[in-house]
Parts: sequence; C-alpha cells; structure tokens
Amino acid sequence: MDRELETERLLLRPFRRSDAGALRALCGSRKVARMTARIPHPYPDGLAESWIASTVRAREQGEGYAFCLEQDGEPIGAVGLERTAEGIYELGYWVGEPWWGRGFATEVVRRLVRFAFDDLSASQVTAGHFLDNPASGRVLENCGFAYTGEDELWCAARGRRVTCRRLVRARNQAQAPRATP
Repeated sequence: MDRELETERLLLRPFRRSDAGALRALCGSRKVARMTARIPHPYPDGLAESWIASTVRAREQGEGYAFCLEQDGEPIGAVGLERTAEGIYELGYWVGEPWWGRGFATEVVRRLVRFAFDDLSASQVTAGHFLDNPASGRVLENCGFAYTGEDELWCAARGRRVTCRRLVRARNQAQAPRATP
C-alpha cells in the first residue's frame, strides 16, 4: 500500500532514499531525538538510509506504515503506524524543531488515525509520550486519545528508561473524554 495521504497543509508520503539527508539533519537535533523512543543522539552515519529501507520492507509486509511529512516539497518530520503482535496499531510521530508550535503534529495524527480505521480496519490505535513532553500529550488528547496508564520505555537518545504516558483511541469512539494525569 504505497499511497500518499494529504492534510490541509501537508503531504504524507512513503519515505524515499533521497530523504536521507533531510532525515539526518532533522533527527540530529537533540531536542527531537530525546522526545522519541528510537532516535539515538548523536545520530549515526548510515542510520537514515537503513531506516528508510526498513520502512519499505515493513510496508511491503503490512507491518508498518511510515510517512514522510512534506511541506512545499521539503521533509519536516515523520508519522507512522506499526502493527503489534496483538494486531493493534501503535502510532508514533515527530516534527522537526523548526516546525514546532504550528499545529502540524495534530494535523497528521488526526489524518493517520483516520487512515488506521478506514484503510487498515484497526480496532484501536495506541500511542504514548514521555512525561516531560506534555505538548505531545496535548496533541494526542486533542485527537481523541484517552489516558490508560504509565509505563517505562527505553529512550535511545537518553540511554535510559523514561516514564511514558500511554493513551488509546478506539475505532467506535467519536471523541474521547479529556485525559487525566
């Protein structure tokens, strides 16, 4: 499923090898990396290329759908869904630091939730954010995700486990109540 998705201001498309340079630059930001589970800091040479190749394989196998966030032809971040062993989809996203505070994360999360339910027939979508990233929590809450609890998640950039708030959005849920704690 190599389709592209659109939002009001962005194109969401599969990553291409030619995105590696932009991906390296954006992921190289310590502020971006430390708010994600999987992006290491410093960002090593060759990782962008191997990660892009892994997204192609995951898409071909129906296990994951990573999208490059593109504005005016320029990559600005990533959003994706990964199918868990239980058949539930886990949502992850990040936006490059120069584009923070412009509402792009909310825009793409809403679009990817719709993709999960309409195109992938997901029954629910889960997501999480580190406690020290309340902006990401607000994005998820504004997109109808409800708080389910906390756990510890490894953060590659920090090199340690970090407390993570977990949230879920159910398919049949019109709008979730506001999350608590």
